[in-house]
Amino acid sequence: MKPAARSGLAILLGTFVILALIALPALAYQYPLSSSDIRNAYLLGYAKDLNTTNFFAAYVRQLPMPETGPHVAKITLKTPYGQIVELGQSAVNADVQGAEEEYATRKLPFLVQVGVDLTPTYPDAPASDPAAPGFALPDFLRDFPVRLVQDDKKIGEQSTQVDLLYSEGASNTYEVSGAIIEYRYDPEKIDPDDEVTIVVNTPDDQDVETTFDLGHLR
Repeated sequence: MKPAARSGLAILLGTFVILALIALPALAYQYPLSSSDIRNAYLLGYAKDLNTTNFFAAYVRQLPMPETGPHVAKITLKTPYGQIVELGQSAVNADVQGAEEEYATRKLPFLVQVGVDLTPTYPDAPASDPAAPGFALPDFLRDFPVRLVQDDKKIGEQSTQVDLLYSEGASNTYEVSGAIIEYRYDPEKIDPDDEVTIVVNTPDDQDVETTFDLGHLR
């Protein structure tokens, strides 16, 4: 190949690389969200394709079953950007402009969700009492305190809530099988340049923890 041809090819390849880098979205947590952030997140969710699936996969940690005690089965991080992706995913008809207008001024929380499954050893087996069959519903917030930590400092939550999970039992009834414990944080108190570690303390004094690198999330 002649020097001129090689030079032309190098320039062409360099141009493609630059264009590809420009086209790639910046992959790092940030808040507040710009109009383009809201639009891109909404369209990513609305696509409902492999890119959508791959996006959500980075925000979830599946955890193994312990030998005894309750099963902290899943820890999920939901950034404001990720919540807009969920909004687009649930939309029947795309309304990008409506999403931009609504969420341009609306403050979304930084969410941590902890999924807990009941096991044969949690809660404790009920005492033999024919007058009170079954077992008392666990106090999930009390039993599973959660800490969100950055740089060895705990970030205080704004609010919490518990959503019970149900599974089909005998005689077409539904029984409580676990819960999702949700902690809400002020997104402006999250350092975008640092990892976040979520620590869950179980009733049998086990610490279950996982870390998310915000430099690789939105």
